[in-house]
Amino acid sequence: MTLGFALVLVLTGHVIADFYLQTNRVARGKGESGVLLAFHCGCYALCMAFFVSVALPLDGIVLAWLILSISHALIDFGKARLENRIGSSLAVFGVDQTLHILLCAVVVAAFCDGSPMIGIVGVLAGVMGPTSAAMALATGLVLLIVWRPAAILVRLLLGAVRLEGADATHDGESAIAELRAGRWIGMLERTIISVLALCGQFGAIAFVLSAKSIARFKMLDDKEFAECYLVGTLASTAAAILVSLAVQEVAVWS
Repeated sequence: MTLGFALVLVLTGHVIADFYLQTNRVARGKGESGVLLAFHCGCYALCMAFFVSVALPLDGIVLAWLILSISHALIDFGKARLENRIGSSLAVFGVDQTLHILLCAVVVAAFCDGSPMIGIVGVLAGVMGPTSAAMALATGLVLLIVWRPAAILVRLLLGAVRLEGADATHDGESAIAELRAGRWIGMLERTIISVLALCGQFGAIAFVLSAKSIARFKMLDDKEFAECYLVGTLASTAAAILVSLAVQEVAVWS
């Protein structure tokens, strides 16, 4: 198994365990509840046990899994204590995920020895071919990242730049409905842009952004909304393109 293939598998496990198996209640409460933090770390360890077992050689599985599980628990413990003091922020989120990704990369680089693919991954590579299988898994990882993690990134960024009282003109129900619609629009937007980026069709991305701008054209007269809209759109687009290019590059590492 190549280094890139193994890293894509381990990162897929990390994203699933840290974003999709972790509910909002756990994410918000683990800073104050040791039980919720332990529950999240346990779920993370169980999920990573599967992905590490199919990505790395048999003689390194247990040690690699222990390193990833324990380091994740320590990083999340430090993040929880930091958020209790300064609150959730873009910087805390960025540092937290950077440390997790770097540790995944270091562990894979240390234990991956190019051994033959086994199990489900071996079957997939046998049917599709190693290169096609790697790109298929890379596409899946890209979509997993641009759906929830990228949405959190954009939300934190908007929270950092949004002016106080920007939503004061909306009643509660309309604000909630608009927020939900915005999340779905952002997710669909990043999905389409990611697929286009993976296919090398960067020119077509302009049509996606144009369609979104037309739908919001009248609302752009509001300066505060226009600024948040611009920041959110640029951040969402940049995240989709950069994630697509980065994962695609990693997948072909030998």
